[in-house]
Formats: sequence, C-alpha cells, structure tokens
Amino acid sequence: MPIKNSSTKAVRSFRLSTECVRQLKDLSGNMGRSEGDVVEVSIDRMYREEIRFRNLMVNDGQKPEDNYDVRKKLR
Repeated sequence: MPIKNSSTKAVRSFRLSTECVRQLKDLSGNMGRSEGDVVEVSIDRMYREEIRFRNLMVNDGQKPEDNYDVRKKLR
C-alpha cells in the first residue's frame, strides 16, 4: 500500500455501529496507528482477499457486485 502524506488524502465520512467504533479504537490502539490508517489497511486486506478467492476480478470490465447473489435460495 502506498504511503502518502495525510494532507493529500481525500476526506470521507461514514456511519459506523457502536461495535465497529469499539473495534476500530481497539485496533488503532493495538497497532499504534490512526483510525484512518486502520480503515485503510482493513480495506486493502479485504480487497486482496476478494481477489484471492476470485470474488473480485481486476481490469476485466466486469462489475464486482455482479459476483454476489444475495437473494434467498429456495429449496
């Protein structure tokens, strides 16, 4: 993951559950990194896992969300 000066990064805002905020603070404290860095590392890891398990294809013109089927399967 490239390291950038924080002043060059885009600002984003998210609504997180209480549990997620607690986990974020725990990870941030344990890793000795900012909460923003923890989010960045987490997304990078998840992205790599999606590629690894072929749920996400890079540069093939396909939408990643097309790989997911969230509808209930009837038996």
